[in-house]
Amino acid sequence: MSKRWIKKYISESDASEISKAVVQAEAGTLGDIVPMIVRRSSAVRHVPVVLSLCFFILFLGLELLGVSGWYLSDLLPIMTLHWGVQVAFLLALCALAWGLSHLHPVQRLLTSNSDEIDQVEKRAQLEFFQQRINRTSRKSAVLIFVSVMERRAVVLADEGIAKKFDPKVWDEILRPLSQALREGSWSQGFQDAIRRSGDLLKAHFPAENGLSAGEISNQLIIKD
Repeated sequence: MSKRWIKKYISESDASEISKAVVQAEAGTLGDIVPMIVRRSSAVRHVPVVLSLCFFILFLGLELLGVSGWYLSDLLPIMTLHWGVQVAFLLALCALAWGLSHLHPVQRLLTSNSDEIDQVEKRAQLEFFQQRINRTSRKSAVLIFVSVMERRAVVLADEGIAKKFDPKVWDEILRPLSQALREGSWSQGFQDAIRRSGDLLKAHFPAENGLSAGEISNQLIIKD
């Protein structure tokens, strides 16, 4: 795995186990199962701006309350009267905001749930077509998509499979997978979701004449 960030969530051995789970789940079915994980789906460019504004408002509020120079008064009581120190302090707050904006918990805090849900679903749909998952001959592929920053998952089935299932059936996969993501069990969550998907496909989309799936690679797809 060339992307360093993924190692915090999925190790080399985990990725191998996920691929094995796909092979086992696809045995006896015409459906292809595609596991995919991305670093984030939501736009987060607003986060450093929002944090900087929050820090600035806090700073301005303290100034208006007459707590001028509180941040350096014990160390440099004379310099706190100089405007240059205040400017430097504001710049330091902006730098702090920029640093904090790269943390996933901060990004989630400053991104609404509705935006997260919408953007994760749109990213999953985009990847479904960009990865050509919709190009199998039987229209029988399932994408199990996980977005790390948001801790959210999406399951998308191509039309050949979707017409055989009530859309609510995928909740049986999403609920335990989402719980595993919240608990940090990334590999196990993927493997359980893959196994559950395989069970559904074998029951409703079985292999025919000894044929089974295999049009798409079994490897875990990793993208930023």
